[in-house]
Amino acid sequence: MASKVFFADLRARAHNTLLDKTARLFERLDFIRAVKKGDKVAVKIHWGEWGNVAFIPPPFIRCVVDKIIEAGGKPFITDTNTLYSGQRHNAIDNLRNALKNGFSLTAVGAPLIVADGLTGQECVEVPVKGKRVEKAKIASGIYHADMLVSLAHFKGHELFGFGGALKNIAMGCATPAGKQILHSDVKPRVNPGACIGCGTCVTICPVGAIKMESDSKAVIDAKVCIGCAECTAVCPLQAIPINWKTASRPLMEKSAEYVKAALDNKGGRAAFVNFLIHISPECDCYDWNDAPFVADQGIMASLDPVALDQASADFVKAGQVLSTSRLRDKDVKGDAIAAATGVADWRILLEYAEEIGLGTRQYEIIKVD
Repeated sequence: MASKVFFADLRARAHNTLLDKTARLFERLDFIRAVKKGDKVAVKIHWGEWGNVAFIPPPFIRCVVDKIIEAGGKPFITDTNTLYSGQRHNAIDNLRNALKNGFSLTAVGAPLIVADGLTGQECVEVPVKGKRVEKAKIASGIYHADMLVSLAHFKGHELFGFGGALKNIAMGCATPAGKQILHSDVKPRVNPGACIGCGTCVTICPVGAIKMESDSKAVIDAKVCIGCAECTAVCPLQAIPINWKTASRPLMEKSAEYVKAALDNKGGRAAFVNFLIHISPECDCYDWNDAPFVADQGIMASLDPVALDQASADFVKAGQVLSTSRLRDKDVKGDAIAAATGVADWRILLEYAEEIGLGTRQYEIIKVD
C-alpha cells in the first residue's frame, strides 16, 4: 500500500507565503493530533557548518516549532556532535556554530540541545540485532524524547548519493562512536596518478591518517583512517575515491538499522519533512557548499521516511539540471543524483530500509497549496 507524501511547491504570494505553506503541510500530518500536552518533542535538524549556507533557513524551523507548541508539546531543536574534528565536535563549539548560522531560542522559538552531551558520550545502546548492527549508540536526548520530527535539507551526498530523512535520523541521531561504526567500512585510497601533492587532504584529516610520500603523493594509512571521507570531499582533482564495491552496502544497511533504533521507542510518533531547496551536491557538514545542481523542487512531508526519501529522490534525479552547476554540459542520463555525486547505487539505502520495515517505497503525492 502506498504511503501519503504531502507536497508543496515553492510558488508564493501575499497571504500565502512559503512559511504559510510549510505550516499547512505540517498540519496535514496526523502527527499533530498525536501530540499530548507536555510531550517533549525532538526536532532533529542540521544547523550547518559555518561557511556552508545550504542548510534550512531558521524561519522554516520556526513554523514547525510553533505548530508543536500550539498542540501542547514542548519542542527542542537538536543535533549531535560530529565524528570529525570540525566546528561541531563538542557541544560548546556546536552551539556556537548554530548561533552563528542564525539558530537561537529567539529565532526558532525553542531551546537548542546537543543530544549526545558535552563530548558526544551521552548515549543509549539500543538493541537492533540486525544484519549489520547488534546495538546502536543513539544520542540520549533524542532517545528519551517522547516524539521525533526530522526536518532535513534534501541534497546530494558523497557517500550516500543523497541526504534526506533517513540519513538525518541515522547519522544525525548517532553519537560520534556510533558514527564511527557506520563509517567503519569506508576506506578511501589515493589514486597516485591523479594526486598532485597539494596536501589539502593532509590538512583536513582529523586523525592524521594521511602522509605525503617522498614522491609528493598522498598516502592513507587504512589502520588509522576512521572513514569520515573528509579527504574525498576536499580533494580538488577527485584523486581519493571511495571503494564503493566494499563500502556502499554495509554503510547504507547499517544506517537503515540505526534509523530503526532511533525510532524504536517512539511507537510511530515521528514525522518527517524534506526541504528540496538549494540542492547542493555534498553534505551540509562541510564548511562550504557548491552551487545547487538541479532546480528547487519544493517541500515534502510524510509519516513514512522511506516513501518521503523515495519521492524526494525521484523529483531530484529527474529535476531540471542547472547550467551554473557542476553538471553543466554533462549527460546526466536521467539520474542527476548519480551524475552530481558519483554514487550510482544510492537506492540501496531505500531498498534495505523497506526490507526491514521502516516504510514503503510506494508513495502517493498529495498536493498542498
